[in-house]
Amino acid sequence: MEAGDWISMFMALIATASAVITYVVYRASTDPEVIVYVDIDKRRPSIMNLVVKNIGNGPASDITFKTSRPLPDRAFSITIPEQMPETMSNGPIVSGVPYLAPRQELVITFGQIGGLKKYFADSSITITSKCYRQKKLRPYRASITSQSKINITQFEQCDISDHNWDKRIAETLKATNKELKEIKDLFLKRVN
Repeated sequence: MEAGDWISMFMALIATASAVITYVVYRASTDPEVIVYVDIDKRRPSIMNLVVKNIGNGPASDITFKTSRPLPDRAFSITIPEQMPETMSNGPIVSGVPYLAPRQELVITFGQIGGLKKYFADSSITITSKCYRQKKLRPYRASITSQSKINITQFEQCDISDHNWDKRIAETLKATNKELKEIKDLFLKRVN
């Protein structure tokens, strides 16, 4: 083989690698990715939510979930309760989700730290989500699988106090209006 042959082979290899990289970047920018995680509810003190979110840039359809063990349902208790919370029997994790747009999320009221701690103990639950992407460049639907791991121990020392500032401002404004009305009424009594 001559030098020209080697150069041709090298150029063909570079062109192939470039095409593969371009396809991977295209897929990453158009594929959905559905994750599941637990988050503290900023508007309801002590409540924790289970969030299903499409963090990808493409729509996800026909989403199904498999869990390493059943999830708890409405595990409400700030302290660790005596009874074990029931298992989840309905909702998006059990029945699936037909469609999630890019960046769309579903928020499920999950419970409070005590009830969830009773159910999880010190273990994690793995949730595998499977969804389908659009049929771009392919005659068939391709599936995408993601795994999420949830564990409640990470929230043990977290601030779960009331962050609902909108509600606090509204309550303060109501109290201020009441006081102003009282001042107005006193003023009108003295003037008359």
